[in-house]
Amino acid sequence: MAGPPTPTVPTPTGYTLLGLLSFGRELSGYELKQWSENLRFFWAAPAMSQVYREVQRLAAAGFVAQRAVVRDGTRETTVYSLTPQGAEAVRAWLAELPEPPVLKHPVALRVFFGHLMAPADLRRAIEAHRAWCDRMLVELEEVRAGLGDDRDFHNAALVAEWGLTYVQGERAAVDGLEDAVTTARTAGAPAAPRGATAGTDERVG
Repeated sequence: MAGPPTPTVPTPTGYTLLGLLSFGRELSGYELKQWSENLRFFWAAPAMSQVYREVQRLAAAGFVAQRAVVRDGTRETTVYSLTPQGAEAVRAWLAELPEPPVLKHPVALRVFFGHLMAPADLRRAIEAHRAWCDRMLVELEEVRAGLGDDRDFHNAALVAEWGLTYVQGERAAVDGLEDAVTTARTAGAPAAPRGATAGTDERVG
């Protein structure tokens, strides 16, 4: 005889959608996707297909409620809201001790293995990271300004400010990085591979 069905457990994406619904707004799938874009600064923003798939899964499990509403005059849209069961689930998930963050920094990796790169290639990588920092600072400033002083989004504003501090630190670190790796390129560089001709391919170390 089969036992009782295994209770549905939200995926990490599902939990983040529950968190977005915890602000008390009824949101459509499209709006959930738009709100989730702010997660890209520190987490992972799900694709639209993931949002629709996960929110339907959450609704089927009773974590969110759904209803059809008419917006823009005649357009019918399904909106979702957090149920008590969903609120309990996301609170329990967040109460678990967080795992340490895993940093996968493609620019740091290139600097670490800089002795295998031509100086111009390494400089391009550093300059691309500098440009990314500048873009993120502009976008985060816009996010922080948009949050304003709304008490409902006080903690979201704190994370936006945290993000600004983090990216400012990245920007400051990268400012002197190009000169540092160029100056140090001969210090501790490994021997050239057998058969290599000295002076034909300058490397950075």
